Amino acid sequence: MTGSTHLDPANWDGEVHYLPRPTGRSDMIANVQAYWLRQCLGKSFPTRADIDPLYLVAALPYLSLATIQPEPFRVQYRLVGSEVARFYGTEMRGKWVDEMTIWPAQDIVDTHDTYRRIFEQRVPNYGLSLIGWGEREDHVFEFARFPISEDGLNVTHCLGIDDFSMIEPPLGRAI
Repeated sequence: MTGSTHLDPANWDGEVHYLPRPTGRSDMIANVQAYWLRQCLGKSFPTRADIDPLYLVAALPYLSLATIQPEPFRVQYRLVGSEVARFYGTEMRGKWVDEMTIWPAQDIVDTHDTYRRIFEQRVPNYGLSLIGWGEREDHVFEFARFPISEDGLNVTHCLGIDDFSMIEPPLGRAI
C-alpha cells in the first residue's frame, strides 16, 4: 500500500480510513462477508443466534463479537479472538471499549466510532486502521464490521474481523 492514496493522511479520520468496500486483499474479510450475507436469510441483518463463529474457524483468531448498548452509547466485547487480544495487548472479552485503559485515548475514540457507524448506518463498514508497537506507528491492517440485530430493526451486536495476518508486532507486546 505504499504510495497509495489510502496512506495519505488527508484520507484518514484519526487512525482509521473508511472504505466503501473491502480492498480485495483479505480472504478472511471476504469469507466473513460472504458468511454474514448468507446468514441474513433475506433480512437486513442476521440475529445473534444466526451467527456461529465456528463456521469461520480459519478467521476465528481475528474475530470479535460485541454488544452495542444504545443509551448511553457503549460497546462491550463478548467474543475476542486470540490474535485480536494479542495485537491489542490485553484480554478484551467482557470489557467495555471505554474501559480499555491500556489503550491510547485515540484508539478508544476511533474504536467507538467504528461501532457507532455500524449502529447508525446499519450496513457493513470496511476500512484500514493504523496500529503501532513501540516506536513504530505505521502498521496498517484491514478491518470489517457487520451489524447484527435481535429484533430486526435495531443494531444490537457487531461481528468484527481485524485482519492482522500481514503484520507482526515486535517481541514483548503479545499477552
